[in-house]
Amino acid sequence: AGQGIFDSGCAAQFDGFSKEDFDCANKYGGCNEKKGCARLPEALRSGCEWRYDWYHWLEGQGKTNNPYVNFRRVQCPKQITDISWSVPLDDHLFPAIDLDAYD
Repeated sequence: AGQGIFDSGCAAQFDGFSKEDFDCANKYGGCNEKKGCARLPEALRSGCEWRYDWYHWLEGQGKTNNPYVNFRRVQCPKQITDISWSVPLDDHLFPAIDLDAYD
């Protein structure tokens, strides 16, 4: 979705790519078409393509650009607390989530 003023990190990390490759030379918004994802390093392309394939970036009069999202707090999954060794003190107050219920 564009790099904004912080546009030098990706090009420094991925040799052989220019900073414009990482946002299709559109600093505040990024690539407007899926084909722009082809400019990225292979390791980053699937994340870019997700915006068009699943998220449907800029479809419906641009309503996917900064969409409204409903969310709720849940208990931290064991997969995270096992590696962080950290569990919020109030974690027990929130519902557990069944990760197997999601794709």
